Amino acid sequence: MPASQSAPYDSAAPADAERLQWALRSVDALPRRRDQLLPALLVAQHALGWLPRAAIEHAATHIHVPVSEVYATATGYSELLLERPTPGTWHVCTGVSCDLAGGRALLDAVSEALPGRAQAIDCQFLCALAPVAVDDAERLHGRVTPSRILDAATERAAP
Repeated sequence: MPASQSAPYDSAAPADAERLQWALRSVDALPRRRDQLLPALLVAQHALGWLPRAAIEHAATHIHVPVSEVYATATGYSELLLERPTPGTWHVCTGVSCDLAGGRALLDAVSEALPGRAQAIDCQFLCALAPVAVDDAERLHGRVTPSRILDAATERAAP
């Protein structure tokens, strides 16, 4: 695997071409069976930080399924990202349990403190840890408060 980078894959960055090729080779290493579609998407996302169109199309070709089926699968899982994430963005779960545990208020507080760096996401299925937030490194944080998110965001921003 190419050197690990904290920033998501950027198709406009020439240095990231190697990351894309590594991701596509990783997909190619999987068996060409329909039951390998989700593993293919996870491998590609792990390498790139999200699922660009090239990765989606390659998975479809490798697994022998229509691109529309790959998109249907990818949109069914909130963990799979079809848009390039913005570094430093926090995703706050707004599922029923998180909402009842203060998820909406958490989202509002983080949005106010970190403008443009907080987004709502669908249920993360960690209801016992509500409210839940996900950082830009895809780490899940349970029973979070605005101050815990702000502390973590400050730590990550420090050199």
